[in-house]
Amino acid sequence: MAYRVTFTHTAEKSFAALPQTARIRIEIALEHFAAEPFHRQDVKKVKGCPPDTPRYRIRIGEYRATFRIIQDRLIICIVAVGKKKNFDY
Repeated sequence: MAYRVTFTHTAEKSFAALPQTARIRIEIALEHFAAEPFHRQDVKKVKGCPPDTPRYRIRIGEYRATFRIIQDRLIICIVAVGKKKNFDY
């Protein structure tokens, strides 16, 4: 069963500020990840997060997205989106 992708308020604002081509590319990558969340190789666990609420990051070209996976509700919650050089994990 596919997961549903949601954004936090700050991530949604950051996402809307990106160029349209980057937004489309990120949307496609997130949809593919939501369809098969445990199959992708470019997803890594973010170091330094509490073990009860781990965060992950996905690499999409020069952009990064940090997210949490809520398995009991089948949700992928995007916490932050941005360029790699300005990105804070």
